[in-house]
Amino acid sequence: MPKNPPTIELSWRDENYGSVYAVAAFRNYAGTFDWSNRNHQRFRGCLKRAGFEFHYGRCSYIAKRGDREERQRALCDELARAGFAIERGDVRSENDGDAA
Repeated sequence: MPKNPPTIELSWRDENYGSVYAVAAFRNYAGTFDWSNRNHQRFRGCLKRAGFEFHYGRCSYIAKRGDREERQRALCDELARAGFAIERGDVRSENDGDAA
């Protein structure tokens, strides 16, 4: 694990309006401009494995399958395994005490 892990904030949103249906959605307001190319690549891998993709019209990352809690937990687990520090929006810490 890196000494200074890349940090991320997950701002969970309701994107179920208009023509978009999302079981879970978030925006990342933390600056990722200083991330290395490798960190961006790892982040995209986490998104894909957790079932999220970027929606350009909403400027949000959206999961369309599964249920909300399952997708949110999956993303937080993936990010933690990849060495990211979740500064805000870690649903694991809300549900149980063993979260990072």
